[in-house]
Amino acid sequence: MTEALPLATIKLKYIKHYKDRLGTERYYFNKIGRPRTALPGLPGSTEFMQAYQECIDALPAQPATPKARASKGSISDLVSRYYASSTFKNLAGLTQSSYRNEIKKIDVAYGKALVSELTRLQVKRIIASKAEKPGAANKLLRTLRMLMKFAIDEEMRKDDPTASIKPLRVAGDGFIAWTESDIEKFEKHHPVGSMARLAFALALYTAQRRGDVVRMGSQHVREGKISVRQQKTGAYLDIPIHPDLAVVLAAIPNHQTKRGTNELTFVLSETGKPYAPASFGNWFGNRCREAGLPAGYNAHGLRKAGARRLAEAGCTTLEIMSITGHQTIAEVERYTRSANQAKMAVGGMAKLRSRSN
Repeated sequence: MTEALPLATIKLKYIKHYKDRLGTERYYFNKIGRPRTALPGLPGSTEFMQAYQECIDALPAQPATPKARASKGSISDLVSRYYASSTFKNLAGLTQSSYRNEIKKIDVAYGKALVSELTRLQVKRIIASKAEKPGAANKLLRTLRMLMKFAIDEEMRKDDPTASIKPLRVAGDGFIAWTESDIEKFEKHHPVGSMARLAFALALYTAQRRGDVVRMGSQHVREGKISVRQQKTGAYLDIPIHPDLAVVLAAIPNHQTKRGTNELTFVLSETGKPYAPASFGNWFGNRCREAGLPAGYNAHGLRKAGARRLAEAGCTTLEIMSITGHQTIAEVERYTRSANQAKMAVGGMAKLRSRSN
């Protein structure tokens, strides 16, 4: 069992404690509106911090303040109803945040329009106006389609004006998947021991989204694995620690684990605070530019590179899914399209020759 840190160095939110009749210290996670949860061990111990982090992860995202005086039947009214619905409240916190970002754009631009008067032609024109950014246009179409489905459930209209409208064709494959030369360039510029290299290694060798990378900390490491509950999917993953990642983790300064609650995460800002996913993305993008990588290279591309490496190593689709946490085979195939064709072709022919012998 990991030795607990001195209590004076531990300042955790929502913790209550008392001595039982035998004089033993008892600790609870105690937040108004949430069930009280007993925590094992002492603050700073592995079992305590793991249980505490699970309680923090389970907290719901803070709801947005409802928009005041939305006209009945308007898109703003629809948005307010959607935020108050169980459909939205049952989504993972990260998914809620992503939906809010897109819904806000729709609400700002078209909030006063009546839901019942939105036509298919208007939707087509809205999407066409974003044609220079097909990825953003398609995300807008998906969000509108989701809202219109909800509008039908709310009896605000009887049909879906987004029905049969096809998404725009997107050139390429979304986020840039890093090549081995890109990876080597970053590693040469950011040595082991730097925060940039730590963030890079976590993203590459766990193949997780940035929102999960920024939450990883020592409490997630046990028995040679990093345990992750994905914010987007809710999937629980135990990912074996790659030897190269182990070297980077071993280089984390000892003092980083002795400053209190901030060290619940490996990756910290210059002020010693954990990153929010968006701010981490901006910070990591700047580290990529410092390494000589052009715009477009980001942490999500490392997730794709991690999946590519697994495919090139001969992993099956199900093996890759067990690490990346993808829910469908089609998603994995989309992420592994950049797998080295020549290398895989050599392997394929070798298997064919061995079968012929």
